[in-house]
Amino acid sequence: MRPSPLTQFRTLAGEAVLDAVRRRIVAAIAVVSVLSLMLVDTCTTCSGGELVVNGEVREMASIAGWSGTVTFIVLGLWSIVLAGVLASEHLAQTLTDGSATLTLARPVGRGTFALARLTGALAIAFVTGAVLLGGTALFLSARSGLSTGPALVASLSCAVGGITLAALAMTASLYIPRIATVLLVFVATGATTLANLLAMFRDDTGGVMGAIDVFGPPLCTSIAVALSPWTPGVEVPGVPEEIAIRHALWAAASIVLLQAAFRRTELRD
Repeated sequence: MRPSPLTQFRTLAGEAVLDAVRRRIVAAIAVVSVLSLMLVDTCTTCSGGELVVNGEVREMASIAGWSGTVTFIVLGLWSIVLAGVLASEHLAQTLTDGSATLTLARPVGRGTFALARLTGALAIAFVTGAVLLGGTALFLSARSGLSTGPALVASLSCAVGGITLAALAMTASLYIPRIATVLLVFVATGATTLANLLAMFRDDTGGVMGAIDVFGPPLCTSIAVALSPWTPGVEVPGVPEEIAIRHALWAAASIVLLQAAFRRTELRD
């Protein structure tokens, strides 16, 4: 009897997670994540000191919201990039070594296989992001008094952004080499972040950057909106509900695009 699609997906996803864990890059990711947490630990230790701004002495606690927001956004974007990097060869490698051909020779749908490989890459990225962002949120809460609610919402936003970038990177890897895919991940994330930041600090952003901010995935904007309670009096442009809907639509569309592209990919013998 042919296994159900759900059973197929669970089996393939488990194999994909194990494949992801065995990759050498995971060790490097673990080291970088530990070092990042150590850096955040050191920085948040200074939250009770003083800082001189334009000749005025200000308590560090008074700018904790700003520093916490910047720290969280940087680490959040890093976790999103990480998802894209991990996905950049997780599906393409199965085409190179022939494992995709062997698996699909059985009654397994291509869409199920692609989604399982995406899940494997995202599993590592999500665990890393949870540890990194969760630790940062706890440090900021204990030492700077920042509430953990906005951090949780921002983390969920990072997860959605990670899905979008990972699915798009996995799709691109079907057509271009891995190095080019990784570079594309960094360029796309950088361009989107720049467009979002320009829209936050400029009244009118036109041209290509304006289009990216309005129509592209709100990778940075969505995190900033979630963390807005940490910086009262500062408004992030855009309607939060619309930003959330666009964020979710990009994630869903990216997955659909990946499955459609893989169905049209020629398998190698």
